[in-house]
Amino acid sequence: MAKNKVGMLLIIILLVVLLILFGVGFFLIYTTIKKGNEVQEVPVATEQTVERKDIQIFPIGENPIITNLLDGPDSKKHVIKVKVNLGINASKKTKKEAEELIATLTAQTVFLEDTILGICRNKTYEELNRNDAQALLANEIHLKLSEAYGTNLIVEVIINELVLD
Repeated sequence: MAKNKVGMLLIIILLVVLLILFGVGFFLIYTTIKKGNEVQEVPVATEQTVERKDIQIFPIGENPIITNLLDGPDSKKHVIKVKVNLGINASKKTKKEAEELIATLTAQTVFLEDTILGICRNKTYEELNRNDAQALLANEIHLKLSEAYGTNLIVEVIINELVLD
Protein backbone atom coordinates (compact mmCIF):
# COMPACT_ATOMS: atom_id res chain seq x y z
CA MET A 1 0.00 0.00 0.00
CA ALA A 2 2.89 2.37 0.79
CA LYS A 3 4.37 1.65 -2.62
CA ASN A 4 1.08 2.62 -4.26
CA LYS A 5 0.93 5.94 -2.41
CA VAL A 6 4.56 6.78 -3.28
CA GLY A 7 3.97 5.81 -6.93
CA MET A 8 0.80 7.91 -7.14
CA LEU A 9 2.58 10.85 -5.48
CA LEU A 10 5.43 10.65 -8.04
CA ILE A 11 2.95 10.49 -10.92
CA ILE A 12 1.08 13.54 -9.60
CA ILE A 13 4.32 15.51 -9.11
CA LEU A 14 5.47 14.52 -12.62
CA LEU A 15 2.13 15.63 -14.12
CA VAL A 16 2.25 18.97 -12.28
CA VAL A 17 5.83 19.60 -13.48
CA LEU A 18 4.87 18.68 -17.08
CA LEU A 19 1.82 20.95 -16.88
CA ILE A 20 3.99 23.86 -15.67
CA LEU A 21 6.58 23.25 -18.41
CA PHE A 22 3.82 23.08 -21.02
CA GLY A 23 2.38 26.38 -19.76
CA VAL A 24 5.78 28.13 -19.83
CA GLY A 25 6.49 26.78 -23.33
CA PHE A 26 3.10 27.92 -24.61
CA PHE A 27 3.64 31.37 -23.09
CA LEU A 28 7.09 31.75 -24.73
CA ILE A 29 5.80 30.65 -28.13
CA TYR A 30 2.78 32.97 -27.87
CA THR A 31 4.87 36.03 -26.95
CA THR A 32 7.38 35.29 -29.73
CA ILE A 33 4.63 35.03 -32.32
CA LYS A 34 2.94 38.16 -30.98
CA LYS A 35 6.20 40.15 -31.25
CA GLY A 36 6.70 38.94 -34.83
CA ASN A 37 3.25 40.17 -35.84
CA GLU A 38 3.60 43.65 -34.36
CA VAL A 39 3.91 46.46 -36.88
CA GLN A 40 7.15 48.34 -36.44
CA GLU A 41 6.61 52.06 -36.39
CA VAL A 42 8.86 54.00 -38.74
CA PRO A 43 9.75 57.46 -37.50
CA VAL A 44 8.81 60.18 -39.94
CA ALA A 45 10.91 63.25 -40.55
CA THR A 46 9.12 66.34 -39.31
CA GLU A 47 7.99 68.45 -42.19
CA GLN A 48 8.87 72.11 -42.13
CA THR A 49 7.09 74.73 -44.12
CA VAL A 50 9.87 76.39 -46.04
CA GLU A 51 9.24 78.23 -49.27
CA ARG A 52 10.85 76.65 -52.32
CA LYS A 53 12.86 79.81 -53.01
CA ASP A 54 14.48 79.44 -49.57
CA ILE A 55 15.65 75.88 -50.16
CA GLN A 56 19.21 75.47 -51.38
CA ILE A 57 19.93 72.17 -53.12
CA PHE A 58 23.08 70.37 -51.99
CA PRO A 59 24.15 67.44 -54.22
CA ILE A 60 25.80 64.54 -52.42
CA GLY A 61 28.81 63.68 -54.55
CA GLU A 62 29.23 64.07 -58.28
CA ASN A 63 28.39 60.49 -59.18
CA PRO A 64 25.53 58.22 -58.17
CA ILE A 65 26.13 55.88 -55.24
CA ILE A 66 26.22 52.21 -56.28
CA THR A 67 26.20 49.32 -53.81
CA ASN A 68 25.01 45.77 -53.25
CA LEU A 69 21.74 45.09 -51.48
CA LEU A 70 21.06 42.46 -48.86
CA ASP A 71 20.12 39.06 -50.23
CA GLY A 72 16.38 38.65 -50.20
CA PRO A 73 14.11 35.64 -50.45
CA ASP A 74 15.07 35.12 -54.11
CA SER A 75 18.76 34.64 -53.07
CA LYS A 76 19.89 36.66 -56.08
CA LYS A 77 22.49 39.42 -55.92
CA HIS A 78 21.01 42.87 -56.48
CA VAL A 79 22.54 46.33 -56.82
CA ILE A 80 21.18 49.82 -56.20
CA LYS A 81 22.27 52.99 -57.95
CA VAL A 82 21.03 56.14 -56.24
CA LYS A 83 21.68 59.87 -56.66
CA VAL A 84 20.72 61.97 -53.64
CA ASN A 85 20.41 65.71 -53.10
CA LEU A 86 19.59 67.52 -49.89
CA GLY A 87 17.26 70.49 -49.56
CA ILE A 88 18.75 72.92 -47.03
CA ASN A 89 16.69 75.69 -45.40
CA ALA A 90 18.61 78.80 -46.42
CA SER A 91 15.95 81.39 -45.56
CA LYS A 92 16.97 84.80 -44.25
CA LYS A 93 16.58 83.59 -40.64
CA THR A 94 18.82 80.55 -41.16
CA LYS A 95 21.20 81.80 -43.88
CA LYS A 96 24.31 81.81 -41.68
CA GLU A 97 23.63 78.38 -40.13
CA ALA A 98 22.82 77.00 -43.61
CA GLU A 99 26.14 78.27 -44.99
CA GLU A 100 27.99 76.63 -42.08
CA LEU A 101 26.10 73.37 -42.60
CA ILE A 102 26.82 73.39 -46.34
CA ALA A 103 30.52 74.00 -45.65
CA THR A 104 30.51 71.06 -43.22
CA LEU A 105 28.63 68.81 -45.65
CA THR A 106 30.99 69.76 -48.47
CA ALA A 107 34.00 68.84 -46.37
CA GLN A 108 32.36 65.59 -45.26
CA THR A 109 30.89 64.32 -48.53
CA VAL A 110 32.61 60.98 -47.97
CA PHE A 111 30.76 60.56 -44.67
CA LEU A 112 27.45 61.47 -46.33
CA GLU A 113 28.02 58.87 -49.03
CA ASP A 114 29.02 56.30 -46.40
CA THR A 115 25.83 56.94 -44.44
CA ILE A 116 23.73 56.45 -47.57
CA LEU A 117 25.71 53.33 -48.48
CA GLY A 118 25.03 51.90 -45.02
CA ILE A 119 21.30 52.55 -45.32
CA CYS A 120 21.10 51.04 -48.81
CA ARG A 121 23.20 47.99 -47.94
CA ASN A 122 20.69 47.08 -45.23
CA LYS A 123 17.80 46.95 -47.72
CA THR A 124 16.64 44.07 -49.87
CA TYR A 125 15.50 44.26 -53.46
CA GLU A 126 11.96 43.49 -52.31
CA GLU A 127 11.97 46.42 -49.85
CA LEU A 128 13.13 48.85 -52.52
CA ASN A 129 10.89 47.53 -55.28
CA ARG A 130 7.68 48.73 -53.59
CA ASN A 131 5.63 51.73 -54.73
CA ASP A 132 6.51 53.77 -51.63
CA ALA A 133 10.16 52.69 -51.45
CA GLN A 134 11.63 55.95 -52.74
CA ALA A 135 9.71 58.01 -50.17
CA LEU A 136 10.65 55.63 -47.36
CA LEU A 137 14.31 55.63 -48.38
CA ALA A 138 14.35 59.45 -48.59
CA ASN A 139 12.72 59.65 -45.15
CA GLU A 140 15.27 57.28 -43.62
CA ILE A 141 18.19 59.20 -45.14
CA HIS A 142 16.65 62.47 -43.92
CA LEU A 143 16.30 61.19 -40.36
CA LYS A 144 19.78 59.70 -40.26
CA LEU A 145 21.53 62.80 -41.61
CA SER A 146 19.51 65.23 -39.48
CA GLU A 147 20.44 63.18 -36.43
CA ALA A 148 24.08 62.78 -37.44
CA TYR A 149 24.56 66.52 -37.98
CA GLY A 150 22.25 67.62 -35.17
CA THR A 151 20.29 69.97 -37.38
CA ASN A 152 16.79 70.64 -38.59
CA LEU A 153 18.04 72.67 -41.56
CA ILE A 154 17.87 69.62 -43.83
CA VAL A 155 14.24 69.99 -44.90
CA GLU A 156 14.09 67.34 -47.59
CA VAL A 157 15.98 64.57 -49.32
CA ILE A 158 15.55 64.44 -53.07
CA ILE A 159 16.30 61.17 -54.82
CA ASN A 160 16.95 62.08 -58.46
CA GLU A 161 17.89 58.62 -59.59
CA LEU A 162 16.99 55.21 -58.20
CA VAL A 163 17.90 52.14 -60.25
CA LEU A 164 17.63 48.56 -59.01
CA ASP A 165 19.26 45.65 -60.76
